[in-house]
Amino acid sequence: MIICSPQLGLAPQSNSGGEVYDREILLRLAQKNLKVLILLPRGRSHPESVNLQVKYALIRSMVPPHIFSLFALPYLVKTYLTYRFDVLRIHNPYFLGPAVLAFKKLFPQVPVLGSFLHLEDGVNFFIAKATISAYDHIIAISRSTKQELVDRLGFPVAKIDLAYPGVDSRFAPGPKPKRLIDQFNLQGKTVLMYLGGLKPRKNPGFLLRLIKRLNQPRLVLVFAGTGPELLELKPQAKRLGVEDKVRFTGFVPEDEKPDFYRLADVLFLPSFKEGFGMTVTEAAACAVPAVAADNSSIKELIIPGKTGFLAETGAVDPWVNSTLQLIKSEKLRRQMGQAARQHAVKTFTWKKNIDTHMAVINKLIKGGRNR
Repeated sequence: MIICSPQLGLAPQSNSGGEVYDREILLRLAQKNLKVLILLPRGRSHPESVNLQVKYALIRSMVPPHIFSLFALPYLVKTYLTYRFDVLRIHNPYFLGPAVLAFKKLFPQVPVLGSFLHLEDGVNFFIAKATISAYDHIIAISRSTKQELVDRLGFPVAKIDLAYPGVDSRFAPGPKPKRLIDQFNLQGKTVLMYLGGLKPRKNPGFLLRLIKRLNQPRLVLVFAGTGPELLELKPQAKRLGVEDKVRFTGFVPEDEKPDFYRLADVLFLPSFKEGFGMTVTEAAACAVPAVAADNSSIKELIIPGKTGFLAETGAVDPWVNSTLQLIKSEKLRRQMGQAARQHAVKTFTWKKNIDTHMAVINKLIKGGRNR
C-alpha cells in the first residue's frame, strides 16, 4: 500500500501544531508498513523511517507558500506514473489545493484524502472553497473543524471523519526542572505558561494585560516560543510595567517541551481560533491544568471546572477569576492536573487516530478499485 503526501515541513524538532500532527501521522502510517512518498522544499529536515521516501523541490523557500502547488503538481504526476500510489493525502488545502484539483482532473481514479486542521479566512478560504471538490474524503482534527467544513464549504458530512491528535507518552508528570528554573530566574515563582508560536491568531498580547490585572508578586508569565508577535510583546510588556513578571525563552525544541510543561503551574491558551490546541492536551498529560479561550475546538479539550477552565475570549475579568482560583489553591491545581492527565491519556491517543486513518484509507482504496 502506497500513499503520497506532499508537505511544506516535517522537521523532527518543529513544535508547530500542524507540522507536529503530520509528522506523527506519517511516521505512524509508515510503521504500519505503508510506503509514504513525500515532497519537501529543498533542504528541509525530516524524520527517518524505512518506509518514508523523501524527494525535494527545486527551491528551499516557499514564499508565499501557495507557490508550493507549482512544484507539487509535476511531482505528483511523475510519482504517480512511477509508483501508481493508492491514495493522495493532502495536509494543507490552501497551499496544495490547486495542484490537487489539477491532479484529480488528470487521474480521477486516484482517491484523495484531505486533512483539515481549521478553516481559514481570506484568500485561503476561497482556495479551499474552489478546490474542495477534489477530495473524496476528509479527516478533520476536531468537531469544530468538521462542522465548519459542512456549514461553510458544503462538504458532505458522510465523507468526513474525526480524528483527534494523540499525546505521546513522553508527556508525563515530573518535577520542575532545576536547569530551567535557574536559567529563567524562577526560584519561588508561580509559573503561568504560554507555549507555542507567537502569532496574531494566538492572541499572546492578551496575556500581558492579564498578568497586569492579576498583580500578584510571585507570578511570572513565561512565553515559551517565538514568532512575529515577539517584537511587539517585549515593548508592550515594558509599556504595561510588567517586564519584570515576564520571561521570553525563544524557540523551544520539540524534545524539550515536556520539561517546559513541567515547569508550569498553569497553562494558558488565549487564541481567537484553533484547529485543535495541542498544547492543552500535552500540558494536561503532564498534569498541568489550563485556562483557555472558549472558542472553536478548544472547547472540546477541557472539561470546565474539572480539568481546567474555559474563559471568554479576550475578556480579562473571566480570565482573572479562573486564574486566581488556580494560583491560590495548590490543592485545586493538583486535583485539576490529575483529572486533566486522566482525561488526556484516555481521550487523545495516537492509536485511535491511526485506526481512523487506516479505516478511511482502506475504504478509499477499496472504493477506487471498484470504480
